[in-house]
Amino acid sequence: MKKWRKIIAGLCAGSMVAAMAVPVQAEGEVTEIIWLNHFEEEGIKKWMNEMVENFNASTPDVKVSIETVTYDSYDQTLKTKIASDDAPMIFDLAGQSSYQEYAAAGHLYDVSEMEGIENIQEGYLADGQVDGVQYAIPLDTNGYAIFYNKGIFDEYGLEVPTTISELRKICETLTENGIQPFAAPMQVLWGLQEYVDVSGFPLFGTETWFTDKMELTSTFSDDDLFKEAITNYFSFKEYWGDDPFGTDWDTAQNMVAYGEAAMTANGSWAIDGITSKNPDCEVRVFAMPTTEDPDGAIMIMRPGNGICLYNSKDEKKMEAGKRFYTYLLSKESGESYATNGFKISTVKDVDLSFSAGLADIQSYDEEHTWNSSGIVIFAEEYYNIFYETIAEYTLEDELDLDGLCKSLDESFAAAAN
Repeated sequence: MKKWRKIIAGLCAGSMVAAMAVPVQAEGEVTEIIWLNHFEEEGIKKWMNEMVENFNASTPDVKVSIETVTYDSYDQTLKTKIASDDAPMIFDLAGQSSYQEYAAAGHLYDVSEMEGIENIQEGYLADGQVDGVQYAIPLDTNGYAIFYNKGIFDEYGLEVPTTISELRKICETLTENGIQPFAAPMQVLWGLQEYVDVSGFPLFGTETWFTDKMELTSTFSDDDLFKEAITNYFSFKEYWGDDPFGTDWDTAQNMVAYGEAAMTANGSWAIDGITSKNPDCEVRVFAMPTTEDPDGAIMIMRPGNGICLYNSKDEKKMEAGKRFYTYLLSKESGESYATNGFKISTVKDVDLSFSAGLADIQSYDEEHTWNSSGIVIFAEEYYNIFYETIAEYTLEDELDLDGLCKSLDESFAAAAN
C-alpha cells in the first residue's frame, strides 16, 4: 500500500497555499474554519486527520478543525448551523436534490474556477453541477453491491453467484453450516436502503424513474419492474438473521469481519469498515443478481457525496476555505483517500491496485454497470417516504406488495400536493 508522505504533502500544501491571494491579516492572526462530516470508517477518519494535520502545519494562518456527527443527524445539524450563523466552511452533500436545495438558498460557493479542479476526472464533474454551475465535487465513486468474507466462501467451496437461484443456494449452504448469510444493519434507514437499491436499481432505475415518481407521472402500483425488485428484495429476508432491525452498521461489519455472517449489501466504504475490524479478513465484492439471467448481475456505481464550500460573507473565512478546498482536490489527497479509505478516487491517475475488492468493482464493464452520475434521485422528503414505507412493510411476516404500492402512491401524492 502506498504510504502517505507527510513531508511531501506539507510542501505541496504550502506551495498551493502560497499561490493563492489571501486577505491581509495581522501577524499571528489565525482564521479558524470547520469541516463538518459524518464519516464513520476508520480509514476515512485517518485521511481527514492527515489532511488537516498537514494543512495546518504548513498554513499557520489557518486552523481547520474536524467536527463529526452521525449520518442520521447530519443534514439537520448542517441546516441548524447555517441558520444560526455557525456554518462549516467545508461539508458534503448527497446528490442533485441536496445541491439544488442548498444552491437555491445561496449557501454553496461556485467552485467552477477553483484551483485543483483540473485534478478531478472530468466525467465526474457533472454530478456536482446545478444548471451548469459547479457547486460540489465528488471525491470518489462508490460501488453498491454484495461485500463478502472470501475466507468463508473458500471454506465452503462457494463461488460468486450470477443468478438469484445461485445466490439462494449459497444462502442455504451457509445456513446449514450455522453461518448467517447476510449481516443486515437495518436499525438505520440507510442500511435498509442498500438492500433495496442493489435489488432494485438495475431493474427499475431508468434516468427518469425517480422524477417520474415525484412528479406523479407514473405510479408504483402500475410498475411491474418495481414490484419484481421488491419481491426479490423481500425474498431474502429469511437470510438476514433474527433481528435485522436491531442490528447497526458497526455490528454488521464485525459479523462479516469475523465470519459470523458471510455477506452484507452496502457501498464501497464497507471494504474499509470491515477490514478495520479485522485486517485478516479479505473482503471481496460481487454485483447482486437480479434475475435468472447471468447478465442481470449489475454493479451499481454512484458518485459519492460532493464536497462543498460554504458561500460565506466572511472574507477571511472564505479565503481560508478556498485554500483548504484546493488541498482536498490535490493528487496527494486523492491517493491518501484511496489507500486509507479503500475508495475509488475521482482524482486522475490514482493507483487502486492495492485492493482486490476495488478491483472486483472495476471489473464490471459498462454493459453490466448502472451509473447514477447526473441522475436526479429522490429529494429528502421522498427518500424518507420511500424507504420508511418499505421498512414498515418489511417488518411483516409476508409481503403485502399491493398494500406497499398503494401506500407509496398515496404518500407521494400527498407530498406533491
